[in-house]
Amino acid sequence: MRKTFGLLCAAALMLPIGVLTASAAGGAAATPTCKVFTGTATFKPPLPPLGDNTKVKSTVTVTGKQSTCTGGGVTSGTVTGKSVPSSTGSNCTTLATSNTGTKFTITTKWNTGKTSTASILSKKAGSDPTVQNVTGTLTAGLFKGKKLSTTVKYTIPSGQCGSKPLTIK
Repeated sequence: MRKTFGLLCAAALMLPIGVLTASAAGGAAATPTCKVFTGTATFKPPLPPLGDNTKVKSTVTVTGKQSTCTGGGVTSGTVTGKSVPSSTGSNCTTLATSNTGTKFTITTKWNTGKTSTASILSKKAGSDPTVQNVTGTLTAGLFKGKKLSTTVKYTIPSGQCGSKPLTIK
């Protein structure tokens, strides 16, 4: 996790991971697009809340399920992944203000039993830090070499990053 947690995924902090693994850019007919994703993201250690200048070198672990997929011969998948360990540290303030982005490696195990691995970057899309642009490349397995891109919106659980550290979802 760099200065921002780009992949804070929506509807459960991890929406971008599932969407982007499934919806590779480039328009090839054999590339899947998945419409639904649910999951979680866990910060270890948690990010200190707003007003606390302490920075921690968190790793973000994500898990989730994507469904309603079309194309590429798949209909659903289970997603797991982890961020590249932070070298500079972050907190809830840097999460909201940084444009650096966060790198992840994610793996999708499709309903067919085949897998895809992707290297992605999640980065703040504009002034709203809860909107992220996620881009990357499928580096191994099914759909290898395909580019992926999506924009996601995430929700921070009530109280987290305000009065409490940001831990999950």
